[in-house]
Amino acid sequence: MTGKVLDQCPKCLSKITNEIECETCGIVFEKYFQAEARKKAEAEQVTIEATGSGNRRVVIMVSLVIISTFVTAIYFGGRSHFLSGLNKVNPPVTDQTIQNVKGKSSQSLPVKIAENSDNKWSNEEPIQRALSGTVLVRTPWGSLGSGFFIGEHAVITNKHVVTFDDTSFEAFKNSVERNRKIIDLEIEKINEWKGKILQIPAGPSRSQLELIIQGKEDEVNKALPIQRKNEERVAKLTDQKYSQDLKIVTADNKEYSVDIIIPSATHDLALLKVDSISGQILKRNTKEQRLEQGQVVYTIGSPFGLSNTVTSGVFSAYRKRANSDETYLQIDAAINPGNSGGPLIDKQGNVLGVNTMILTHAEGIGFAIPIDVVFEDFSNSL
Repeated sequence: MTGKVLDQCPKCLSKITNEIECETCGIVFEKYFQAEARKKAEAEQVTIEATGSGNRRVVIMVSLVIISTFVTAIYFGGRSHFLSGLNKVNPPVTDQTIQNVKGKSSQSLPVKIAENSDNKWSNEEPIQRALSGTVLVRTPWGSLGSGFFIGEHAVITNKHVVTFDDTSFEAFKNSVERNRKIIDLEIEKINEWKGKILQIPAGPSRSQLELIIQGKEDEVNKALPIQRKNEERVAKLTDQKYSQDLKIVTADNKEYSVDIIIPSATHDLALLKVDSISGQILKRNTKEQRLEQGQVVYTIGSPFGLSNTVTSGVFSAYRKRANSDETYLQIDAAINPGNSGGPLIDKQGNVLGVNTMILTHAEGIGFAIPIDVVFEDFSNSL
């Protein structure tokens, strides 16, 4: 980065508590200093060469920087979408429905993210263009995912990102209820022993029972705070699972409420309508082309909550799910919890697909839904 330890953010001057990015303004320090270095290099590397006729030629060199970051995991609530194999199918889905998010106030003048004109972004900066159109998706129950603008007020993501995981919740709830019964039985048993110990004369038997009672009470006292915390979490999740207070967080770290959720009836996709913002749209290649094995691709998203993360890899193959017509793009670029719903792009910045899942118990095997499927599913909503 700079070779010196930072104690304050170079952009907003707030105290640094995270060595990777500023907790206040959200800038990634490595990216910030490389951008500053690039600006300085551009100013210094303009060369004016004199020719025999007196004409001048200006040569401007611009370098592209790609940043890839990976760290730490998040607790229950941050949810990933894994498959044990391609033959595993998604849970059954009912007919496509439109979910209107209640309690949202309409805004007559939506916020406008400045679109990157050709003068501002050169053809050599497609990754930055894609980054500006990628968002973090935050659910009211605490899970995180990614998404990207495919229309001025339309964000595409995975359906599993915005759908409450009832299976995991019920398993967690049953575990908490079972532990409560065990604790209550232990307390009942301890009270019975305390009643009987008064009838036992002083001696080894009474002393032994006193030690057993003390050990059991210590175990219960350790378990009770954890149990109460888990019971509070169950109650909170029960309320939140029915909430549709879904948020997106843009690249400039601003948060907006989702107005409408449109889930796909056939694929792990969901379209989010956000009327309060007009986002930077990621474009697909209008020319029909087939990806070549070994072609370089990039994933963008928020793995483990780290926003604006880019990873690179190659396209491996087209894969079709057994007993289904669904086709996936197999890639070896990293897809981690939080990446789901983010864009898969080529080096020109064209969006190729929606990052969706990885193969469980394997490394470097991820899958994306082709972008054409998105436009087929939501052609009437865009």
